[in-house]
Amino acid sequence: MLGLNLRQEFRGRRLKGTAIELSNEANTGATQIAAKDFLEITYPTHDLLKGIEAVGPNQGRPVVVIGERGLGKSHLMAALFHAVNDAASTGAWLKNWSTTLGDPHVGDIKLRDGMLVIGESLHRQRYKFLWDLLFEQHPHGAYIKGKWEGMGAAKTDIPSDQLILELLRHKPVMLLLDEFQTWYDGLTNTKQYPWKHWAFNFIQILSEIAKEHPELLVLVVSVRNGETDAYQQIHRVNPVQIDFKAGGSPERIQHDRRRMLLHRLFENRLQITSSSIEAALARHISEYFRLLSTPAAEQDRKQRDFVESWPFAPHLLQLLEDQVLVATDAQETRDLIRILANLFKSRGDQAPVLTAADFRMDDDASGIGALLDSVANQQHRTLRDKALRNLTSVTEAVSDHASKVPHLQEIVGALWLRSIAVGNLAGAEPAVLQADITQSKPIDDNAFQVELATIIENSFNIHQDGARLVFKEEENPQAKVMASARNDKLFTDGSDLAQLARETRYVIGGSEEVARTFRVIALPRTWLNDPWSGLDEAEQPERWDERLPILVLPEEPDRLSERLGRWLKDHLQKRRNTVRFLLPRAGTTNAFYDRDLLILARAEMKAQEWGVQNPEYRKLQTKYQNELRDILKKRFDRFAVLHRWNFTEPTKCEFHVETLREQGAKIPDAIEQTLINDVFVPEDFEALVLEAAGDNAPVGKLLRELQEPRPAGQDCIPWLGEIAMKERLVRMCARGKVAINLRGMEYLQAQAGEDEDAAWKRLRPKLAYTGRQLDEIFLLPPSAVPSSGGSAPPVVAPGDLPAGGLFGGGATPTPTANPGEALPYPPSGPGSEQQAPGGGIFGGTSPGSRTTLSNPATSPLNLIGKLEGWGIGPATPVREVTLKVTAATGAQLKELLKKLPDGMTFELSLDKESN
Repeated sequence: MLGLNLRQEFRGRRLKGTAIELSNEANTGATQIAAKDFLEITYPTHDLLKGIEAVGPNQGRPVVVIGERGLGKSHLMAALFHAVNDAASTGAWLKNWSTTLGDPHVGDIKLRDGMLVIGESLHRQRYKFLWDLLFEQHPHGAYIKGKWEGMGAAKTDIPSDQLILELLRHKPVMLLLDEFQTWYDGLTNTKQYPWKHWAFNFIQILSEIAKEHPELLVLVVSVRNGETDAYQQIHRVNPVQIDFKAGGSPERIQHDRRRMLLHRLFENRLQITSSSIEAALARHISEYFRLLSTPAAEQDRKQRDFVESWPFAPHLLQLLEDQVLVATDAQETRDLIRILANLFKSRGDQAPVLTAADFRMDDDASGIGALLDSVANQQHRTLRDKALRNLTSVTEAVSDHASKVPHLQEIVGALWLRSIAVGNLAGAEPAVLQADITQSKPIDDNAFQVELATIIENSFNIHQDGARLVFKEEENPQAKVMASARNDKLFTDGSDLAQLARETRYVIGGSEEVARTFRVIALPRTWLNDPWSGLDEAEQPERWDERLPILVLPEEPDRLSERLGRWLKDHLQKRRNTVRFLLPRAGTTNAFYDRDLLILARAEMKAQEWGVQNPEYRKLQTKYQNELRDILKKRFDRFAVLHRWNFTEPTKCEFHVETLREQGAKIPDAIEQTLINDVFVPEDFEALVLEAAGDNAPVGKLLRELQEPRPAGQDCIPWLGEIAMKERLVRMCARGKVAINLRGMEYLQAQAGEDEDAAWKRLRPKLAYTGRQLDEIFLLPPSAVPSSGGSAPPVVAPGDLPAGGLFGGGATPTPTANPGEALPYPPSGPGSEQQAPGGGIFGGTSPGSRTTLSNPATSPLNLIGKLEGWGIGPATPVREVTLKVTAATGAQLKELLKKLPDGMTFELSLDKESN
């Protein structure tokens, strides 16, 4: 970076501490090395020059250096030590800086010479009393100490001012007491050990001597603040205060501190020309002005700040000084030097200017380690851990992240650093982050916005605070959910695919009404070659019931008829004509490869999982679920059903493809309406039924045939479901085209002269059989069945039935017929009248005419259906009710009697068989 070199002490792998000690046992303290060597790393700040002038000749006031830890109090006091102890070297140093700064006043500062300089860092606790320091290090100290201790009864608790003056007249002294407040505050002050009281009195003596006899004593004391009692005692004599405020001008303070920092860090910073720096910074500065909309009137001043702060951006230094370090227990300049030294060592050769973006989250050497050591704040360490996890989350969630988020490290590092600032200054606006990562070439605004959005979406601790983005310790629920949803490694078990299939199935067939009629199955992404292995057992074809199957395809097949024909042959062995294929819109990709759909399905899953503990996640679950379902509702716009089947060459199969205008749960009914109105050909169905009736075929066989494709390339008749198909059969009966033999107990056909609608109403409830019962029900031509309004009396063989039934009355004979003859059917339905039997278990007769209705022996469920068919409702009065049970056991009879309703009387008669 333009040949800029760190000082030797900062180049090692392990950075040495920057704390200044006046002296130490290794003789490497600031006052123990040569003045020239120490002053080489010292910049003449306003405070330092003020201090040198205050300890010069003809000055008569004590000097108090006030400032918290790390501001540079010890460094300043060491410089004052050398200014008096080695006036020649200090004078040469001042002359040199006078030329460099172009300020003659610096070279004209007068220096005191010929004084003994005693300096001590009191926090080392090597002296219990201040007079011990004087007595030990002053050449006349032992004599004065002996004189004081030999006073006998006249000896005072502390040496008197006369003794100290006698000492100083022998050899004038400059006394520097560093960390005086730390030492003083640690003293005990009991009746037995009133050491703090003694120190209070002795410092008063020293401060008064320094004021009244400045030629004998120059007193310099450093304290952290002006609240200590020890300082108050010095304050009484109106000392010179050095408080690191550079005369009260904020601009001068900043100017001084930054020059001091750079001089302390680099050995040749002043040798780098301003023109070279401006050229290196040109791109960054211009983008900074553009992105932050810097007014033209401010640009010259800002540019000077950039040049003066180089190699660090002024906004970085301001961030560290005014926001980060102020918010912590950091030791200001001392820690700032360590942080910046590490940052330059790590990134100085890679960037023309160092910004907040150069603090790399995963690299302690980039300055973060020094920063965290300085702040000693667990919250910031925790926040860094969170940021690191967010960094990992982005890299795991974004495939090819190196190209899609090329500035990931820089953005996360800059945002973290800006997020540990104080108060409402925490965080950064996007424009600031873009300026942070801009180096030698500009970054496209749109590309940056996309990159930043990607990082935010896949991080879960980034919060939006007004216009600012900020890292926070608490998780951003939405960001956490979406970050997890984008992490493919969390869903290697395929749970997201299953969730998407569930939502697809729910959107199409989730309502209770739809589920009663339709079986909606969302085929997996491997639908073409392996459709069933990943589905629940209940969705396997062998488990299908009478509901109409709607197979939802995840993608639009190419060469639709060829694909679906081969699919039916390979993957469905029966009921091939019952299937409806629901197709997505043209141009859509496989739903299980559509990342947007998968992300929403994953987000819904994670929000549901975490919503058990946090209601915020339950709200997000609803949000993502609604978004996903809205997309899925609009995804499908067509369906396909088989038109012509070719078993030997399934690729030649043909399909009807019909358009859908309904969405979501309305799709199944829309499919059926389209099939009934546009695809189903009633004439084809009637021709097939008439052919079956001519063969006396069972209804069950006919229905099974309808569920399979028609052979020999015939047009398939769409399967509308068992109920719909049976209703069409009954409708043909009502029109007199066919008759139906109900298991030999009843015949369904239109009666002579009967209106079709009346016949339909009469016959419709009678074909309530299902399953294997339909194999016992046969289709017949209507000519094979008597068509009169009444019925032939049943032919009963003697002894076929017992003389009496369980509930009284005669036995109901079973109809018989000669082989090849049509069976007569018993009276049933409205209009079949005969005289009621004379009495039974349910009471006597009622006067007047009545219609007698009866039904052959069948199950209770079928009898209930008969009641409905006869028009007998809950309030319909009935008389002469007789139930006949041909045979029963005692247990069955007892159980039957228990279930008879209360409030009624019953008559019982039966034939008991002997063993």
